[in-house]
Amino acid sequence: MSKRSYEKRIKAKRDAAKAARKRAERMRKIRIWVSSLTAVGLALVLFFVLRGDGTEPSASPTSSPTGSASTVATPCPGPTPPAPKPLTFNSPPGSTIDNDKVYVATFETSCGTFKIQMDPKTAPTTVNNFVFLARQGYYDGTKFHRVQNETDFAIAQGGDPKGDGTGGPGYSYDGETPAPTAKYLRGTIAMANSGGPSSNGSQFFVVVKDWAGLPPNYTIFGNVIDEANSFAALDKMITAEGTPIEGGLGTTPVPPIYIVKVMIEELARS
Repeated sequence: MSKRSYEKRIKAKRDAAKAARKRAERMRKIRIWVSSLTAVGLALVLFFVLRGDGTEPSASPTSSPTGSASTVATPCPGPTPPAPKPLTFNSPPGSTIDNDKVYVATFETSCGTFKIQMDPKTAPTTVNNFVFLARQGYYDGTKFHRVQNETDFAIAQGGDPKGDGTGGPGYSYDGETPAPTAKYLRGTIAMANSGGPSSNGSQFFVVVKDWAGLPPNYTIFGNVIDEANSFAALDKMITAEGTPIEGGLGTTPVPPIYIVKVMIEELARS
């Protein structure tokens, strides 16, 4: 082999080794970049879960799972609701309830009727706020703007007069903080918020399937009653077709699922 051929071969080996090192460095940077994006993405999803009133883009939200686990859609061709009232308030309401009574809210929706019972002794400020808004007709005509049906939890979220997850009553209030051991079991109704109970407003969510992994940051103020009829309606909601919400926060039902009316009953404590 000539000296010139030998030098060309050596140079080719050096160039190949240099290229291999560059490829390895690029792959290392890509792995770091992907890991960073994954961490940021998980943090953002956890932040946006169940955000409510004024901070939730295109409806919660609700953080982990992406999309719905359901493949069978259930239509909700219920009655046409009234147009929502454009109600806003300058401050949270004063006391409007009797803490020695219990309150039942009947939700007439386009998927059927469900009922919840609220105990002011458990969450007096939040029950008072919900009853006040319901009696004003605030929720009538509004949408369940987010539903999410995953393998390990399911919820239906509403209470936003704008219908996109960014609306509220014009104020926020300091709601009750659940006990550290609180669990969001099937039938629980709780407030959505944008960082904690101090940012409660009007948005709420109903747990249709136990959400064992949800931290106790959302004020629990009631539970579903008349379970057979109530869950017939709620199960329709979580299996409705919809448009995916950015961030893996379930779907916005299409056609919309409406609250036609919320009726409040005040009952003697048994």
